[in-house]
Amino acid sequence: MAYHSLYVWSVVVHILAAMMWVGGMLFLVLVLMPALRLIEDDRLRAKLIRVTGMRFRLVGWACLAVLLVTGYVNLAARGLGGEILATPEFWATGYGRTLGWKLLLFIAVLSLSATHDFMIGPRAGALQRRDPGGREAQRMRFMAVWFGRFNLLLSLIIVIVGVLLVRGVPW
Repeated sequence: MAYHSLYVWSVVVHILAAMMWVGGMLFLVLVLMPALRLIEDDRLRAKLIRVTGMRFRLVGWACLAVLLVTGYVNLAARGLGGEILATPEFWATGYGRTLGWKLLLFIAVLSLSATHDFMIGPRAGALQRRDPGGREAQRMRFMAVWFGRFNLLLSLIIVIVGVLLVRGVPW
């Protein structure tokens, strides 16, 4: 019974972390960034983007870490430990293929997040502070925006694949 309770709480925490991650990105794209475009002072806008981005980066990486740990716990609770995951037969099943897609997309999100948060974003911010209207600053800001949007799209697809996975619909 205690093991089942752990599994239920792990699923709840997994869903909450996914909600925070995806909801945070939706807030940034749909609310914050359009609102910041109304601020005429380039340096103030750049500072707000930097401060908000740094705060969300902390929350976002915490969510991704929680998703990784709870995802592992959820698999183990379903009897999908290392031995089963190491067999080609498992990955040939509908559940295995769907899980494989979810994991592959999660790895892509981790990679894109790291590239955005630790390379493109900081470079775009530094250029924005130095020369807000400069060509290179605009180019890096454009890259940062599209990396973020693509990451959001992949995250939404992960949510869909997760629903298919728990509902037993192969993908």
